[in-house]
Formats: sequence, structure tokens, C-alpha cells
Amino acid sequence: MKKNLLFLALLLSSAITYAQLLPDEDPGCRQKCNHAHLASRLYDINYQQYASMDKYDVKYLKLDITVEAGSRFIEGNALTVARVLQPLDSFITEFRNNMTVDSVYINGIKRSFQRGADHIFVPLSPALPTGSQVSALVFYKGTASSGAVFAGTVGSSGLTYSASLSESYQAREWFPAKQILRDKIDSADIWITTSDFNKAGSNGLLVNTVAKPNNKVQYQWKTRYPMNYYLPSFSVGNYMEYLNYAKPLAMAPDSILVQHYIANDVNYFNSVKTNLDKTPAFIEKYSELFGLYPFANEKYGHAQASIGGGMEHQTMSTMNSFGSTLIAHELGHQWWGDNVTCATWNHIWLNEGFASYCEYLAIEKRPDLFPTTNLATYMQNVHNSVMGSPGGSVFVPDASIFDEGRIFSGRLSYNKGSAIIHTLRFELQDDAVFFQALQDYQVQYKDSVATAEDFKLVVETRAGRNLNDFFNQWYYGEGYPTFNVTYIKEPTDSITLIIGENTSMPGITPFFKGYFQFTITSAQGDTTVLVNLATNNQQFRFKYNKVPTGIIVDPNNWVLNQTGVITNGTVIPLQLTSFTGKTDDNCNSILNWKAINERAQTTYIVEYSADGVSFYTAGEVDGTVAPEYQFTFKPPFSGLQYYRLNMKDSNGNHTYSNTIQIIDRCGYAFQVTIKPNPVREVMKINITLPVSGSANFLIYNSTGQLIYKEKRTLNAGINLVELDQLQPLAHGVYLLKVQDEQGNKVSQKFVKE
Repeated sequence: MKKNLLFLALLLSSAITYAQLLPDEDPGCRQKCNHAHLASRLYDINYQQYASMDKYDVKYLKLDITVEAGSRFIEGNALTVARVLQPLDSFITEFRNNMTVDSVYINGIKRSFQRGADHIFVPLSPALPTGSQVSALVFYKGTASSGAVFAGTVGSSGLTYSASLSESYQAREWFPAKQILRDKIDSADIWITTSDFNKAGSNGLLVNTVAKPNNKVQYQWKTRYPMNYYLPSFSVGNYMEYLNYAKPLAMAPDSILVQHYIANDVNYFNSVKTNLDKTPAFIEKYSELFGLYPFANEKYGHAQASIGGGMEHQTMSTMNSFGSTLIAHELGHQWWGDNVTCATWNHIWLNEGFASYCEYLAIEKRPDLFPTTNLATYMQNVHNSVMGSPGGSVFVPDASIFDEGRIFSGRLSYNKGSAIIHTLRFELQDDAVFFQALQDYQVQYKDSVATAEDFKLVVETRAGRNLNDFFNQWYYGEGYPTFNVTYIKEPTDSITLIIGENTSMPGITPFFKGYFQFTITSAQGDTTVLVNLATNNQQFRFKYNKVPTGIIVDPNNWVLNQTGVITNGTVIPLQLTSFTGKTDDNCNSILNWKAINERAQTTYIVEYSADGVSFYTAGEVDGTVAPEYQFTFKPPFSGLQYYRLNMKDSNGNHTYSNTIQIIDRCGYAFQVTIKPNPVREVMKINITLPVSGSANFLIYNSTGQLIYKEKRTLNAGINLVELDQLQPLAHGVYLLKVQDEQGNKVSQKFVKE
């Protein structure tokens, strides 16, 4: 006995303890999600787990339980089969202390065990070796807490129900569970015995119903898809069954069973049938957007119970009601949360943000199913919710991962989470890339877990661009921008927008970069322009021959923002009237420019580049309101050079000039560039020559055969040559050779698409 107590004390001393302070539920969550009962979970201020639980990998779960509708009492057994990853001298699993454990069997042998810290501790001697299998069978009974099992009667429909809800840490309140997100249960059987006037719903497929003594019946459900610990479920009630079938194009002519367990009341059924019948259409549409429904070989369905919202139990969501957006939300979770689960609760955005955005996508893609819903109003309401407070990140900090009120914040995890996905879609400026990235993510992390960084990398790979700024601002950062815009109609047919930002949390996120839309209103018709904002008070000039009357910020609600001051400016910004360059006999670059409206200008920063992409500072020239300027620079290389002016005023605002090119003939190298490469129908070639003359253009196929030849007369300097006879060429790799009259030769490979 003393030895057993010492064993338990050692285990308790190795526990990882976290604060779990649960505030009242966020009212923004109550309307559409499954955590309306959070206030009932003020049961414990400490949550403990044990490092040795990572020594085994759960492969299979079988629950064989007896439950009656209207009761939270559960009796039965739970079998966990796992693979041993490290030598295992104790089997530990989580289970609430208020549940009674009758016996525990390890690999078929009855074992002694201890209880404490809401765990079961089973010493193993000798230790099980790495690579072996451990089978833990626990017989138990008890009344589960009201925060994990819901039971009652709905007077209006006559439904009497009992239903589980385990997210985020409540699986252990009704069955022994390893509550570690990274360890998915590979497969499961869930058998539920109840009175024969009830039905029992769960995960996967119903493979059998077995009559039992005393007017009982056992529902045997089987799932062979990996499933996270909080997703096994049961719903027991005096249900009626209603069936639909979804027919995604990706599996035609096969179909997916849609199985509804709802109150057995004809009036209630008639009131929800229209929305239930939308479920197959949502499955079909999401299968197009995200990839085929992840559990197509089993089913999707709903089981009704008064849980305060909906819960995305894998293949069978538990539903308090059947509003269209709630159906869309919980179905969306089958991809976003069930197929791919957040690896830690820090990244619950991957579950709740995307499921919330699924509501928007359902409205956008199937407006016929939402005849009274305005898409713009829907997103504006989301934005209004987020901007109800100035701060808060979508990312859940470590200090809050046991605070369910923070994890399931309706304002941050749900609404801001969905809003920034909408912004990311806009930032990519390509819906095909956006939705393909979502499918890439679903394929890459199927049946597994992921973090926001994993998702970010998938999108970056598909889009071919860095998204650090976006995630630092919108996901890890806090707040939103308020735009102040000055618009100036210039004497020429153009307009300048000077766009400034204030942010709601400047100490955390001082500036939001990225793409934004602005609509210039006019009696002659509105004009919407797109800007890529990189700095505060940045200026953008557009061709514009109307009379402006105002500015609308973000007219299509792509980005969280508020509108500040809109000003019709009277000061005309700086303009360059000329910007030219040449080389002298000493191989110096001589730059000349003229400017007007220099009142606010203080500095011209001259920048140079060898490729027109990466620029470096050559020097600075102070603005003196002079009629013209000259700058001499000795470049560190010869050949083709690029120059531009970065014009900064006294407030730190800046704008760039156009980019000019200069050919330095000192040490001149013959240059030929194909842009773009790969080539479609027309090949565009940049070629620079020191003197006027002709050049031959020859194209060879992959076997070395000459298939094209043309001679062109060219000017000294930069020439753009277009070869437009390439359409008949087959897809493949070719070689371009160019030779001028001075004997210079260049060969470059290119790809014909």
C-alpha cells in the first residue's frame, strides 16, 4: 500500500499544471456555435496532464455504453488499443473523478489502479517495450457532468434527449480519454444501448442494431477514419429518422448518405425540413471548393439535442436547431477541424475561423438557398462584431489555451477569424489560387493536425509569395485600421489619393499593409481603384477625367476597417515633368530631372539597380525648388542600368518616380533577355546593342534541329523584339541563339507552353 501511494505521488509531482479560469461565455458565440454552455464549466481551476501519456499512440477506441434519454448516467466499458512508443511502465489516461471505475484490464489481465487528478493510473511491471501493443479495458459508471453530457426534454416538440459534447477538454467526463490533439484515434466502434423506443446516433456508419433483454436495443456504429479525442459522440432520444443524399461531382454517380435524427413531431419536422434539405447542396458545394467530403465512405448527419448551438461531431453534428448558417458552419467543420484539426488550441482559428467563413461561402455560392440574406450586410455584421473592441488577436496565446471563453471567443476566433480569411482571399487577388491552396492544405494534412504556420506555408507555396506581413498583422497582431484619405483632382486628367492610417492598437500593430480598394464617387459615375499600401500617407495617382465628390473606403467589405476623415485636398502634390539619363565619356551615369509643386518636398533619393527589381541607394539630393536637378554617379557595374527617384517630403511620406534605363558602353556586354519565360504565342526579347545594326535570331529544338531563323535591324541601346510565329511550336524546351554584326553571341533556353 505504501508503494502504491508513493507511485501515485511521483506521478502527481510530474504533472504539468495549467490555470483554467473560465469567464462567462462570449455572447457573440452563442448565436452560432457549440459552446454556449461554457458558463457551466467552472468546475476546476487546474488542468493536469502527464508526460508519460505521450509514450503511447492511440490506434483504436471501442465504447460500449448504456445511456437513456433524459439522463446523464452512463454505464459500460471503454477499450483503448495503442502502440507503445517508449518503454511504458505505467498506463495513464484521463477520467473525471466523479465517475466510478469498477475495474481495469491491461492486455486482458486485471490490474490494480489508482485514481487522482481526474486520471486513472495503472502501474505496469515489467514495462511494455517500444513497438508493442497495449490494450486498456476500463469498466465504469456514473453521472457525467452537465458540461459534457446534456439531457432534458423539449416541451414544444416532445423530444427527450441525452447527448455528449467533449470540446475542448470534456471527453474525460464521460469516457477514459487521452486528450492530446496530436494523437488522433485511428478508428473506433461506438455501441450504445438504450430503450427500444429511442434511437442512438454516433460517428460513422450504423452497422447493426441488436435487440437486448428488458426492451433494450444496441446501436452499433463504426468509423474507420482517424478522429480527434473530442469528436466521438452519442446522441440518444425518441427520434425520427429522415434521410437525404448528396451527390458531389467528384464521386458521381455515387452519393453520400445524409442521416438526420430529429424530434418525432410532424409540425417540428415541417418547420425544419426546408433547411435540412439544404445539407446535400452544401456538401456538394464544399466538395467543389475544398475537395471531396472527407468521410464520403461513411455519412454526414445531424442529431438533435439542446446543447445551445451545434457541435461538429465527426460525420454527425449534434444540433440545437437547424438554421441555414448553423448547418453550413457545422458541416464546414468536417473539413476544417475534423479532417484537419488544429495541432494546439492556440490555432483554433483553423477550426472555427474557417467554419465561420463557410457560412459566408454558402451564402455567396448558393444565394438561391438564402433568398433573404444580403452578402454585403452579412460580412459588415461580422466586421462590426470584431470592431466592437479595439484589440485581441486571432492567435490564442499560451496563457489562454485552457481558458475556453478565450478559445471560443465569438468575436476573435469566429468572427475575426472568418474576416481575415476573407481578407487573405482578397490579398491573393486570385480566387483560383486561394481555393486551390485550401484544397492543398486539406490534402497535405488529411487525417492529421496542423498549425497556422503550416497553413501559411501551404498558401505561400501555392501563391508563390511571402505572407509574413499578412499573418503578423491580422493573425498574430491586434486591431484594425481607420483610413484617412485626401483626394486631389489635378489640372491634368488624373487624381491623387493620399492614404493615411490610424490603428486601434498602435502599440501592437502600428500599420496594416496590403491591398485595399477605394471608390471615387462622381455624378458621372463611380470608379473603384486598387492600391497596394506599403507606408503611411502613401500617394497614388490614377488617370481620372471626372469630377470627384467623395471617397468610399473598402466598398466591398474585403478588409476589417473603419473610415476616418475624407478630405478634398487643394495642395497639388509634387510632379516630375521629366526624368532622363545618359553616360559620359568617363563611364559616369548623368541623371537629370525637373519637378513642379515641390512645396512639401525635401529629399530626392537616387536609387539604382542591375535588374530593375532590387534597388540600392546611389545618393541623395536636397530639394531646393530649383527648376531642374542633375546627379552624377559611377555605377559599380557596366551594361544595362536602371534608375528611379524615391521622393520624400518633410513628413516622411514618399512616392517613386518612373524607372528609366541607361546603357553604359564602358566594358559593354552583349545582353539578351527573354521575358516572360515560359513563352506562349509571342516571344518578347529585350536586346541591347552598343551601335545600330542587325542581329540574327535562331531557334533550335531539343534535338538540335534549326526550326526558326529571322534577321532584324535594331537601334543602338535597348530594343524590344517580338517573335510572333511561335504558336505552331509544340510544348517543350527550346534554345534561342542571337548574334549581332560585331560577332557577339548569346544562347538562352526557353519553355514553350
